Amino acid sequence: MFRKNTFPILFLLFTVTVGFSQTENTLENQFDEVYNRSNNYQEFKVVRRADLNSLKKSTLDSISVYKIALSQMQGELESQQIELGLIQNTLQETQNTLQETEQRENEISFLGIQTTKTSYNALVWTLIISLTFILFLFIYKFKNSNVITRDTKRRFDELEKEFEQYRQRSLEREQQLNRKLLDEMNKNKE
Repeated sequence: MFRKNTFPILFLLFTVTVGFSQTENTLENQFDEVYNRSNNYQEFKVVRRADLNSLKKSTLDSISVYKIALSQMQGELESQQIELGLIQNTLQETQNTLQETEQRENEISFLGIQTTKTSYNALVWTLIISLTFILFLFIYKFKNSNVITRDTKRRFDELEKEFEQYRQRSLEREQQLNRKLLDEMNKNKE
């Protein structure tokens, strides 16, 4: 079960990481291109609507990619939590079985074969150690996934903050331009 899920998880994480880095470079390049292609008017930059719409579409597409990747990682995290719960239940059942067998006689019938208590205990402990090893392995994987999820959320929050700052600055510039336009219109009327 562990080997089946390892490759797709690693592939998804690699793909998302590469996708994030490429998306960030693409957006940065697009912002630079829009800035460089814009015209100067006094102390302002005049941006063509087509360039602005293209930049908006790219930004929204990037945000959509982030959201999809985040939801996929959350799905993987939930499935790992379910698997961890199943392993814990199996471990608890094994421990209960061990306690019941310790209360019985020295000779135990296991799968129709009479065995000594020592042999039976060795078999059960081997099973418990194996399950505990698997449990720790899944806990380790869970923690790694949790770290990656937190990092992705942090990156997403940073991107959202940057986008909000950009939007706020754009709104302030637009308001200033509108004020200047009204001032100029008022001057021309007088």
